[in-house]
Amino acid sequence: MGEKKHVRADFVPGHSQFVTDKGSSFEIGPSSTPYDYLLGALSGCLFKTFEELAEKMRISWEHISFEINGEKREESPTTLKSLHITVQASGVDNQKKFLKAFETATRYCSIYQTISHVSEMDYSVDFL
Repeated sequence: MGEKKHVRADFVPGHSQFVTDKGSSFEIGPSSTPYDYLLGALSGCLFKTFEELAEKMRISWEHISFEINGEKREESPTTLKSLHITVQASGVDNQKKFLKAFETATRYCSIYQTISHVSEMDYSVDFL
């Protein structure tokens, strides 16, 4: 059986939030919409998957950032139509291995794979 996940969500007039089992609370509202959390979850999942692969492949770097841009469909349901991830990496010791690890991470990141069922996905990597 797979790992179970759980959050509790509460909605009252003027305030909406969800809370994790570990006690972290996240507000849903004008400054943090559900799609913000989805794209943030994608970045976290993709990075953690990449990080595990990079460790096994002995790749080192100083800094990695993701810029994620998505476009929603106009027709209902308004799922993501397309999504592009721009990766910027500095201090990378082996760019070829880095690219291989990142490409592999896109295949093993569960959130990337979930979103790819409704959206065209692509990425680019810039070495600084």
